Amino acid sequence: MIEVTGLHNCAKCFCETIEGTAREQIQAVCDREEFANSKIRIMPDVHAGKGCTIGTTMTITDKIVPGMVGVDIGCGMETTRLQETEIDFAKLDQVIREYIPSGREVRDTTHALNAEIDLSALRCANLVNLDRARRSIGTLGGGNHFIEVDRGSDRSLYLVVHSGSRHLGTEVANFYQDEGRRALWGGANYQIQQAITELKAQGRQKEIESTIKQLKKEHHLEIPKDLAYVEGRLFEDYIHDMKIVQHFATLNRKAMTDVILRCMGLTRVDEFTTIHNYIDTDDMILRKGSVSAKAGEKLLIPINMRDGSLLCIGKGNEDWNCSAPHGAGRLMSRKAAFDALSMEEFEAEMQGIYTTCVVPDTLDESPMAYKSMDEIVSQIGPTATIVDCIKPIYNFKAAD
Repeated sequence: MIEVTGLHNCAKCFCETIEGTAREQIQAVCDREEFANSKIRIMPDVHAGKGCTIGTTMTITDKIVPGMVGVDIGCGMETTRLQETEIDFAKLDQVIREYIPSGREVRDTTHALNAEIDLSALRCANLVNLDRARRSIGTLGGGNHFIEVDRGSDRSLYLVVHSGSRHLGTEVANFYQDEGRRALWGGANYQIQQAITELKAQGRQKEIESTIKQLKKEHHLEIPKDLAYVEGRLFEDYIHDMKIVQHFATLNRKAMTDVILRCMGLTRVDEFTTIHNYIDTDDMILRKGSVSAKAGEKLLIPINMRDGSLLCIGKGNEDWNCSAPHGAGRLMSRKAAFDALSMEEFEAEMQGIYTTCVVPDTLDESPMAYKSMDEIVSQIGPTATIVDCIKPIYNFKAAD
């Protein structure tokens, strides 16, 4: 365990090493007075991310940085245990390519699960593309999103769908992050210029520097752009809309699962959802690239395309914010992966797994780009019990 101590807080990091950029991001949060009372716990899959460190968990009260949750609000996995023990993978691949849009594509028509959500209830509804959002329920997206069939040690098959809130999450997150900046900084530059003009006119040039410093503090201009927060009414509106978008992301995964089960004639035995970019509003815990691990709770920790996922039960460890890592964590950035890795390696590592997606555009998602399973397994004992390691036998992953 590593501790990162800032001016106003100290974060516990449940890992053996932290890359420099990730440490700087954690330090920046601990340096902020507005987060002085948060319990900050960083998961073993820690790595630098946009807005904040992937693997962050923290308690919140009356302020939140929308960028910490990120643009893919509600992203997670839908895990379905199947009755069948064998699947026609060529047919499954055809079904996915024909009926589940991926990358930036959306459906031509809306999925029936649209009836279970009212997107017009979003308080920023007039600023998002509702038509595109409605046709996005039942779509995979790109990046690290995937559809996978895994086999458990008892020969059971699991269908795993990893996706999120698509472009809707981006629109909502960006709106509130921008509103937070405007609310904190609005009018500041005008007041600073006015003060400079007045001080110069009065011959008080020596006071300009201290006056600017004071005005910047009053208007929160010292807050880094990525850590601009919302509070008050904006906080309430963000929480309201975020919950709707989280539900949207869950419906999106369920829609894809339903399409596959129906087209393939498969039978659902059991299912559960694991979310990793969200705020648990019951306990007011923010999880960015981390998952809930409450006592007795089922959770899935995907490692990579080759090694599969850890099927776990949470222990409800309060010191971990009742949380666990959401995956293995990246070993190298996407750009570094494209630069350093080869297709020959990628193809060799994926031998024995049915996939038509081992292509140059997905090289950044190859197993070699992620930390090892052993690194995660060795760290999560205090927060989760590993029930099984389910191994991939089919994988579909689209490029962005």
